[in-house]
Parts: sequence; C-alpha cells; structure tokens
Amino acid sequence: MNNNRRLFLSGNALKIIAAVTMLIDHIGAAILLPMNLTGVNAGGQWIDVYGIFRTVGRTAFPIFVFLLVEGFFHTHSRERYFGRLLLFALLSELPYDMAFYGKPVYENSQNVFWTLGIGFLVIWGLEGLYGRYAAGWKLVRKNGMGYGLSSWEGRGKAYYQASACFLAVILIFAGWLTAGILRTDYAGYGVLLIVLFYFGRHAKVWLVFTCLGGYLLFLWEPWCLFGFLLLLFYDGTRKQSRRGFRYFFYLFYPVHLLIFGIIRVVFFVN
Repeated sequence: MNNNRRLFLSGNALKIIAAVTMLIDHIGAAILLPMNLTGVNAGGQWIDVYGIFRTVGRTAFPIFVFLLVEGFFHTHSRERYFGRLLLFALLSELPYDMAFYGKPVYENSQNVFWTLGIGFLVIWGLEGLYGRYAAGWKLVRKNGMGYGLSSWEGRGKAYYQASACFLAVILIFAGWLTAGILRTDYAGYGVLLIVLFYFGRHAKVWLVFTCLGGYLLFLWEPWCLFGFLLLLFYDGTRKQSRRGFRYFFYLFYPVHLLIFGIIRVVFFVN
C-alpha cells in the first residue's frame, strides 16, 4: 500500500466517482436535452443545468479507461474480462439507443463498452508483442549496441524489434479504425487513450505525462481535465471487491440507460 498521504483515492473510490459523474452526464444527455428540444423546457430554466451536468460528466471517461487498463494487468483471466466487456456491450446497445436517440435501434452510434472492448484487444495484442520485443533485445542489451549492429545475430534481434514496433503501429491503427467504422462512443480517440494508459502505467511520473497526453488528445472536451487530475491521486490499492459489488458497476450502465430510455420514449418521443 502506498503510504504517501497525498495519494488517497483507491480503485473502488475512482469507480464510484466515475459512476456518479457518468450518471449526471447521462441525466443531461437523455433527459434534459430532449426536454429542451421538445419544448417541455419552454422557459429555458433547465438549459444551464444541462450544460453543468454535461460538464461534470466529462470526468468519467478517463477514469473508466484507466481502470480498464488496471484491470487488464490485475485480472486472473483476460479471456473472461474480455467476455464480460463483449457481453455488456451487447446488453447495453438497446438501452443506449433508447436513452440517447429515442429508438431501440440506431446504427450511427454504439455504446462505450464496444470502445473499451476494442481497446482491450489492442493492448492485449501489444502485450504479446512487447513480450517478444523484450526477449529479442536481451542479447543486444547484454552485449551492447555495437554488438547488435555488427553481428548477424545482433542485427537479427534489431530487425525483430523493428518488426514488433511496426506491428504495434498496425495494431493500434486497426483498433482506431475499427472503432471509427463502428462509430463507437469516443470512437478511435477512446482506443488511443487506452493505449496511452497502457504505455504510461509504469510509474507516477509516467502517469503524469500520460494524463497530459490524454488531455491533449481530448482537447475538444476540455472539462475532462478533472478526470485526468483525479488519477494523479490514485494510491495504487485495489481492494478485493465482492462479486456483487464488481458486477454492480457492469450492470449499472445498461440498467440506468434502460430506465432513462423508457422515460425518453414515453415522455419525449412523439
């Protein structure tokens, strides 16, 4: 456990913050926005509240991405982890479309679980490439760069490293492109943020630069800055949660969207 008192947010605390700010954001997007669009809010008194709710909601996504990457390295089974992401992507699609578009099927936008799932596959592939890259450079590091450039064996290792880096770029681009084609929530930018956190996980100083890079990536949503700042207070602890508590956060997304979707369809769809 980290004894630095300046680091006071556990993994569970970050989950709760992300869930609450996401809920506030979705109240704005699924309830207050259609109120404004359909004339229910004829006096305009809720317009400012809508803006505040959406601003608060920008905090959630960087935290969810960070927790995804943390989970990637701490899970007992990456296969099951990805399976859960895929399952809840499927379960959430209808509630997502109802809540944000007022219809059970909307082809032009998919829920955030698809983004998280694609990003998870990308960093899983990167992890495999990184393992090979590290193994390939052991000989070069042991004998020096001169050995790597002068010997056939060393040049072979260097070539292998370059190939691994090239494949990593292709893999990241494929994830970015797939999310864009599927039009997932946050699209390719969400996948790139997952990759950034994957590479910036090693130390607190790297996390600072990762958060800065992530914020620059999401400058079109400037208020997400608070989400990145909160990550700098993560104390590194991941308390063992009961299964029910863990699945609560998975179920929270489709369940609250379904409730909002029903409200939107009943009250705001002609």
